[in-house]
Amino acid sequence: MNEARFKRRAYSSNLRQQQQENTRRLIMESVAAIIAEGHLLSFSVQDVAKRAGVSYASVYRHFPTRETLLEALYETEAQVIGSKLTLTSLSLEEISAAVGRLVEMLEQSSTVAQAATMAFAVSNIQPENRRIRDRNFQDMITETFPHLDPPIAKQATAIICHLYSTLTWATLKGRFGLNQEDLTEALTWAMQTLLRDLSQRVDSKMVDGS
Repeated sequence: MNEARFKRRAYSSNLRQQQQENTRRLIMESVAAIIAEGHLLSFSVQDVAKRAGVSYASVYRHFPTRETLLEALYETEAQVIGSKLTLTSLSLEEISAAVGRLVEMLEQSSTVAQAATMAFAVSNIQPENRRIRDRNFQDMITETFPHLDPPIAKQATAIICHLYSTLTWATLKGRFGLNQEDLTEALTWAMQTLLRDLSQRVDSKMVDGS
């Protein structure tokens, strides 16, 4: 009897969680669609609820303002990107694979990715997961090139973080019309060129004995 009751509770809990995830997905997709239509600075929580087909209370409970909706949109996209960032080193092979995964993921969620990029560009959003990702790249630069001058290491980190971002993807795609294959090749080439240059700088410094 107790076992049956426990199974019912577990099923009910799983169902509730799934419903909550579906509601959140609908909300985020609705925010992205509204932004894509050019209403980034004018939409309201009520607009999102109506577009998503859920109650105003369901949205307001978790996202009471436009700003919290924009932050959630960016966090949603950034979490997906973070899950694709499986680098353990800055080897050329790993960089190539990571860039390919990033571009593929962004192409699959193009509307949400572009909306998140637009929201980030005009809003003062400082998400924690972006800071964590930046620190990860900084740590990898330091570990891979321990003899690199600190100013150069800082510059390299900034460039790599910028290349590995939705902003760069959106710019190359929207402004220059690059398709998925072209994007992957361009970003991979840029990353590899930078890493080769850093290696040469370190090798030259070690040869000079400085």
